[in-house]
Amino acid sequence: MTDSRSSDSPELLSVAQTAKLLDVTRQRVHDLIKNGQIVARKLGHYYYIEAAEIDRYKNCPTGKPYQPRSTTSQSNSIDECK
Repeated sequence: MTDSRSSDSPELLSVAQTAKLLDVTRQRVHDLIKNGQIVARKLGHYYYIEAAEIDRYKNCPTGKPYQPRSTTSQSNSIDECK
């Protein structure tokens, strides 16, 4: 008997499985899909996410990039009033 799944097909995870892996709610996963931060496939009424997509999302930096404070002296508007 042969396996109906091909070795080329990616592993698809449900929204609930994805939420558990990312430690977020199912609603947050739906929001990530809607905002384009996670790419998903819609099969029927349900979304499925590739396991590789979850790894990509986990490795993406979040938030603003770090910018250290300037070490140069900057004048304040108060200094100009003196």
